[in-house]
Formats: sequence, structure tokens, C-alpha cells
Amino acid sequence: MVTTRLDEVAARACHNDRACIYIMKPLEEEDSRRLFFNRVFGSENVCSVQFKEISVEILKKCGGLPLAIITITSLLASHESGSSKEWESIKNSLGTKFATKPALEEMRGILNLSYTHLPIHLRPCFLYLGMYPEDRLIIRDDLVRQWIAEGFVCSLHGADLEDVAKSYFIELINRGLIQPEETCYGDVITCRLHDMMLDLILSKSTEDNFISVAYKYEDMTRFNSCEYKVRRLSLQSSVGGALSKTLATSMSQVRSYTQFGQSNYMLPLPQFKYLQVLAFEFPFNWKTIVDLRATGHLFLLRYLKVSALSAEVTLPAKIQGFVHLETLELHCRPIQRFPSDITRLPNLFHLILPECTLLPEGIQSMKSLRTLHCSDMSESSLKEIIGLSELTNLKELKLRVPTYFPGMTIECFDALLSSIGMLRDLKHLSLECWHKYDGYDSQPDSLSDPPPYLQTIHFEGMSFGVVPKWIGELRCLRILSLRVMYLPGDRVRALGKLPSLVFARFYVSDVSQDKVVVRTGLFPVLECFDFRSDEDVTANLSFEPGAMPKLRRLALAFDWQEWRGATPTGMEGLPCLQDIGLSVTTVSSNNNLKRIYEAMESAFKDAARVHPRHPSVTFF
Repeated sequence: MVTTRLDEVAARACHNDRACIYIMKPLEEEDSRRLFFNRVFGSENVCSVQFKEISVEILKKCGGLPLAIITITSLLASHESGSSKEWESIKNSLGTKFATKPALEEMRGILNLSYTHLPIHLRPCFLYLGMYPEDRLIIRDDLVRQWIAEGFVCSLHGADLEDVAKSYFIELINRGLIQPEETCYGDVITCRLHDMMLDLILSKSTEDNFISVAYKYEDMTRFNSCEYKVRRLSLQSSVGGALSKTLATSMSQVRSYTQFGQSNYMLPLPQFKYLQVLAFEFPFNWKTIVDLRATGHLFLLRYLKVSALSAEVTLPAKIQGFVHLETLELHCRPIQRFPSDITRLPNLFHLILPECTLLPEGIQSMKSLRTLHCSDMSESSLKEIIGLSELTNLKELKLRVPTYFPGMTIECFDALLSSIGMLRDLKHLSLECWHKYDGYDSQPDSLSDPPPYLQTIHFEGMSFGVVPKWIGELRCLRILSLRVMYLPGDRVRALGKLPSLVFARFYVSDVSQDKVVVRTGLFPVLECFDFRSDEDVTANLSFEPGAMPKLRRLALAFDWQEWRGATPTGMEGLPCLQDIGLSVTTVSSNNNLKRIYEAMESAFKDAARVHPRHPSVTFF
């Protein structure tokens, strides 16, 4: 697909050997100037005289192409405090023909210039993006952990390697080299790579023997004729066929191996003795076997991830040989025999267990863990639950007690909360437990001394009587999801004073007894308020002027049969409101349902029309 006003660009793109190239159409001169100066200086009016003339000349060379403007302005912004000679050098590097002949090669010239001006430490991180297929959504945490496993990230003055790697990620975004995709309240968590950036990466990777990509088996055999040995290999399609001895030799130096797409092909991994990164990603419904039994001797392996929900994964009986393994992440069908010696891995930082896998026996010895996800706590012994308290380096803990096995006794649950309280560095807590424990509605403050740096709390299934008091003491809390019986005014005030809370979701069983009134000045930075109940929340929720001054989205969910035709009072006083989301539940079909939907939509749209920002109204 090509979107452009230039026939020459379209013709060249159509003859390119890649399946799809997307190029935005050139902008008008005024729009080009606005985009250019706003990105570099904030406004053309604040551009100093020494840079004004050079800026105009550089802008002409971009030919109105947005990708070129965005890329070059990101580069210039990083040199804003430099001299005019630096900018002059950048301008001269663009050549002269671009001013009158903006086409694909000239666009690549601008992209290449941005790569040339990358700091040395960012170049391998940028090129590593070529391991991912075209238009693939790239998860930030995957990427930064792979960078670390490859040794691309250097820690200065004892800084945490993941924090440093995330700063690299943000710098690549700020330079316009990768495109932010999904954000979580200011934190970019996924990205994409523009097709032309990927072209640049693969071109540079070929020059430097950095990455080798195979789309079909012929690409694999092509490596036979190469003078070099493959260092990083990405299989991105249905590669198949037998691996010759010569080809196996050319693979002996592979450091990273990733496999994507619908393929049952497996390379002889035992021959990859220098492997540091190993990742498989298949469609969720692709049934295949990922046999890793012969990988137990991969002494240098640091990163292992399998993302294939329908795949059968087999691991070595013993994995204590993975002495350098830092990440083990398995999203797959249950593994019948999970290695019992996993607790002997001294450097394991991130452990995400597959479905129906219990906490390992001896979990307390895994003191290096920073991330732990376990989706089956049903038969975890009291010893393992207490052992969690010794994982004092944990920053992220995600646990689930399935509904089908009520093995989690109240004694175990008490021990679990006590263990969580011992994890003083914990930042993200997710606990899903649908069992009901007698007396817990009246004992909401069991975790009386919580980890002080908690940023995320997600309690699913658990129903407290009221919001626990300790939550109102968490000054770093940004995201909260909670189910309570009541939401009295004193707890609303306590939560409303939290200085960092940007997202709040409450499921309140009884809203009629204590109507929720959000007072002036409460929730100063909240951006999304999600309020749910089986009762009519619209008639029991109101906002005073000056409440929730940053709120952008208001989501309401309730039983349609309870709706009394009202909308929350005071919505017009929410100055930043952009979106009102509605969700209604029903247990059976009803002839009046369509009429109720229409009436509800009409009532909320009437309320939106009198709001200064005219927020949208949608059902979710």
C-alpha cells in the first residue's frame, strides 16, 4: 500500500521487494513548517536567529514528507544546545538533490543520517529491532531484557540495568526511530517500527553481519554461501527442510535465535553453544511442539521465552545448568513435568510460570527474583506461601487462585498477605482469588503494613468490606483495582488525597446505602475513573466542582434493569472529560433492552452536549 502524491515514489515502492511500504503524503508548506519548528523549538517564534536560516534550508530538503521531518527534527532536537556548525554539518550531509527530487533513496538518506548520529551505545539496541517481523507490536519489557541478555546495556554508578535499558528505549522514541504504540498513563509499554526504518535496519545489519533474517528455507540455504557465520538469526515464516552439516556449521556462532509465525521447524539448538537469547512466538491457536529437552547444556543462555498458548512445550528434566539464565517466561499449555531444580538458578530475575504450574518447592531460595507470575496457587503449601516473604528483591508479583480448587485455606491466605507485607521493594501487585473467606469482609486491614513503594494494586475476585485503610497511605500508588461491599465517604476522601493515583476501578456491591460523592479537590491527577456495580451507579454518583480536575475517561458499568433514567450529577464540572463509557449487564433477552439502550445513550449524549468539551459517549 502506498499513500503519496508523487508518482516516482509510488513506482519505486511498488518495485521494492518488501510486501508493503507505507509513506504518508507530503504536507503543505505551512503544515511542514509548523511540524518542524514545533518539534525542535516548541514554536517558530522561539527559534533563535542563528538557527532560523539553517532550519528553513533543512526543511526544504525534507520535501514535505512527514517521516523525514519527524526523523530529522528528532535528530536536531538532540543537538539543540549545539553550535550552528553542527547543524550546518547535518544540513550538508543531506545532499542537494533532495530539495527538488524527494524519493525513496533520499528518504533513506535522512534515516541513515539519524542512524549515523546515534550514540554508539544505542546502535546495537536499534539494530536489534530487526529481529522482529514487519509491523509487529514489540513489548518494551521483552526488548529491554533481550538487550541486557545480549550485553548491550551498561550500568553506570550502580544503576539498575533495566532502568538503564528503559532509558535507551525512551531515547530511541524521542529520536523518532521507533513509534510508541500503547501507553499506560505516560509509560510507553509497546512500540512499532516503521517499514522504512526496518529496511534501514536490515540493510545495516547485512553490512555489519548483525542480524540474519529467513522468510523461507531458501534464505536458510543462502547462508551456506556467506563468508561469515550467522550471529543473530530470526525465522519469520514457515521455514522448513533439513539442515545440512555445512549450514549447521554456519550457525555455530548464533547468539540470538527468534522464531515467529506458523512453522513447526526447529533448528538443532544443541549446536548453538553460544546462544544467549532464545524466543518463540506463535499464533495463539497454532498447535505445535517446542522441544527444548536438548537445551540443558546451553551454559550461556540468559533469556528464554515461549509465547504459544496452544503449543506443547517440553523442558529439560534438569535446568540447573542454565546458571546465567535471567528470564524464563512461558505462555503455553501446562507442562506436565516442570523441572524441580529451577530453584537452583542463581541469577534468575524474571520467572513467569505456565498455566497450572504450582509455586516451585523451595521458592524461598530464589532470592534473585524480581518478577514472579504464578497462575495456580490452588495446592501451594503453607511452607511455599511463607517462603515468598524471603524474596525481598521482588518488584512485581502476580498470583492467581483458580476457582475450581478451594485449596487456599484462610490460614494460607493470612500467610500470603503477611508474606506480601515483607516484600518492601514491591511495586506491582496482582492477586486474583475468587474464594470467599468467612470474616474477611469485616477484616479488610489484614495487610496493615504494606510495601511502601507500591505503584499498582489489582485485586480480582476478593471482596473487602470497605477500602482497606492502608491503601490510603500509599503515596506512590498510580493504579488501583478493587472490589468492595461499600465505599463510604471517609474512604473516598482517603483515596482522593493520593498524590499519584491516575487510574481507579471500583466494583461496589451496595451503592444505595452510601452514595459516592467526590468532593472538591479530590483525585488531583486521576485520568480514568471506572465505577461498577449491579445497582444503578448513575443515581448514586456525583461530583462537586473542582473534583477530578484531570479526569479524561469516566466508565460506568451496571445492571440495565436498575437504571432509573439519571446521569451522574456534576459531570459538567469535570473540565478535562473526553470520553464517557457505558457498560450494562443482562442475564436474558428482553424486548425492552433496545429501548433502554437508546434511552440511556440519549440521556448521556444530552449531558455531553452541555459539557464544555462535549465528550464522546460509547458502549463497551
